[in-house]
Amino acid sequence: MDIAIHLGAHLTDEDRLIRCLMRNRAVLGRHGISVPGTSRYRTMLRRTAHEMRDTATDAETQEALLDSLITEDTVDRVVFSSDCFLSNHRWAIGKGRIYPDAGTKVANMRRLFPAAEVEFFIAIRNPATFLPALVEHVGPGGVEQVLGVNDPLSLRWSETLSRLHEAAPDCPLTVWCDEDTPLLWPEILRTVAGHPDDLVLKGVFDWYRDFVTDEGVRLMEAWLAERPPMTDLQRRKVLSAFLDKFARPDQVEVEAALPGWQDDHADILSELYAQDVDLIAQMPGVRFLEP
Repeated sequence: MDIAIHLGAHLTDEDRLIRCLMRNRAVLGRHGISVPGTSRYRTMLRRTAHEMRDTATDAETQEALLDSLITEDTVDRVVFSSDCFLSNHRWAIGKGRIYPDAGTKVANMRRLFPAAEVEFFIAIRNPATFLPALVEHVGPGGVEQVLGVNDPLSLRWSETLSRLHEAAPDCPLTVWCDEDTPLLWPEILRTVAGHPDDLVLKGVFDWYRDFVTDEGVRLMEAWLAERPPMTDLQRRKVLSAFLDKFARPDQVEVEAALPGWQDDHADILSELYAQDVDLIAQMPGVRFLEP
């Protein structure tokens, strides 16, 4: 049994991945892939992982848990997704870290499925836009609630990912940049779901509707249907061309500023992020998806 756990991060996916996979439950099920409804497991898995953190688990524990979540008769792979498996939004930053309790949360989650092959998946996002988005999501008092005394310039995704890997070293960890998602989206779906390369999911282009004009989505979908790309690289080139030509104007630039930031604060964070991404791409135990 394979267990694929998508961890978010916050304000990267907004449930687009799991909604697309749930829309394709029937065809995925024929390939032995189960995508349970999120209401069946999100709160339950977090609570159970916490309650059983000091309890020995075994194959029977895993079987009982999965039996309560899976309705299909024959399953080889199960996909779970929640951007709150590591933390809620308010506590995403703390102790000078991104997701300060990530290691503990991942270790507890892995303990629930001791007899399974568990994989973790997460998108990371430039702190120059990630932090303002978190503050906006939290609402009044967000700056104090999210950042507190934490220095944004000290935050590194590589540090978070290192803790994730150390907490569950036997679990493959797949990472990609949220900024690259437009070019990687079909690959991300395939990597998380584990479906065959030649399977085309329904609604795969719905992700682009928030970022590409309606005409662009229609033309892009028609083009790829008539000329199916032979490789991921070919698909990325087609997607890049359509994104360049048909991107919605309000999605091209993302405002990023917080009270107290200097004019060049976002630029500095972006440069530090670029350096961090280069480091992440070379990290042992991390599979890094990139265009």
